[in-house]
Amino acid sequence: MKLKDTSLPQIPFEFNNFKKRDFDSFFQGDNEDLLSFLKIMIKNKKSDSLYIWGPNGVGKTHLLQATCKQLSEMGCCVTYIPLKQYKNFSVDMLNDLGKLDLICLDDLELIINNIDWQQRITLLFNEIRDNQNSIIISSKISPKNIKIDLKDLKSRLVWGHVFKIKPANDKLKIKILKKEAIERSFKLNDDVAEFLIRRSDRDLNSLIEVLNEIDRLSLAAKRKITIPFIKELVG
Repeated sequence: MKLKDTSLPQIPFEFNNFKKRDFDSFFQGDNEDLLSFLKIMIKNKKSDSLYIWGPNGVGKTHLLQATCKQLSEMGCCVTYIPLKQYKNFSVDMLNDLGKLDLICLDDLELIINNIDWQQRITLLFNEIRDNQNSIIISSKISPKNIKIDLKDLKSRLVWGHVFKIKPANDKLKIKILKKEAIERSFKLNDDVAEFLIRRSDRDLNSLIEVLNEIDRLSLAAKRKITIPFIKELVG
């Protein structure tokens, strides 16, 4: 994945979480094959196409950003584009990005009803292939079932490798919540973590949002995070 031209546009997205989101901080669970593939792809700087899909909260964004972070540290030219923000920008922002070593497009399902973005992403696929560079796409929906109107784009989604990312089981969620708690400078015991999992939405994003709110309220109340305290919060 070698850069062919340095005359590229500036990408108006912030990489605020890239310092946190690396492969060491990702709990792989049952996703060993996917992690191995990504690491080989990075090591070999291989021209490739990868489609990662699965429900919210399983780590798709984490893996895309971790891949960008590592390749960037190796001197490659990369960009990560969260399509949840696509309405804020012109489709022209994708011009010339095929010259980058790696493009990561997050949440592809969000442009299902936008033919302009579908057409431009199709051209981006062609440019990436012609420049022998790589693209990684994430979505909640498999490439076969995603309702993309443009047939040319839908066909390109299965050009390369497809992985369904597997969600963490409850045991792994407890480990992740305890690690997140340590990063926020407090300790979460197993009983409290299990209680949160039983009482909250079960995807990790929702659980971490709840953890953040509990952390904030416990600091305000100067209370330890215990099951009785959480019961008071949830009524």
